[in-house]
Amino acid sequence: MDIFARLDKLEDFIANSKRVPLSSSVMVNEAEFYDLLDDIRATLPNELKQARLISKDRERILGEAQRKEEELLESAEKRADDMVQQTEIIKQAELERDHMIDEAQEEARKIVYDAEDVADRIFGELEASLIEVKDSTDEILGRISMWREKLRGYAEGPGAEEEYEYEREPQD
Repeated sequence: MDIFARLDKLEDFIANSKRVPLSSSVMVNEAEFYDLLDDIRATLPNELKQARLISKDRERILGEAQRKEEELLESAEKRADDMVQQTEIIKQAELERDHMIDEAQEEARKIVYDAEDVADRIFGELEASLIEVKDSTDEILGRISMWREKLRGYAEGPGAEEEYEYEREPQD
């Protein structure tokens, strides 16, 4: 179960809790609630492990791109050297070698830039997901804190007839 499913489960838990009479507050089983929170916390490190894997993948991709660049350069230089040895026009061979090296370097740069773009996109998506999880968690914790304060106020004082509004955001 991923983090979003766990957050939905927490939301359902709150939505299905018993209502406090004459108020918009709910009563929750504290142990069950904390169990759900612990479950959510246990999931977060998996999301972070995924970020580490993506980072390692990026390094691997960049390493492969660099190795390919070296192979292309080495191949281009060898081919250019062979051409120089086989042809009588040394200047033509040197020009061809330089051209091939430039193409190889350009191709290698393109591979590196493409790999960096892919890694950057993946990191951007991961960052957006983590921000969304953090925002959702912060919002839930804020609501929980508000509800606990309301419950404490209800339990402590004679203002039991005071009404509280339960705000719930529309679901997507």
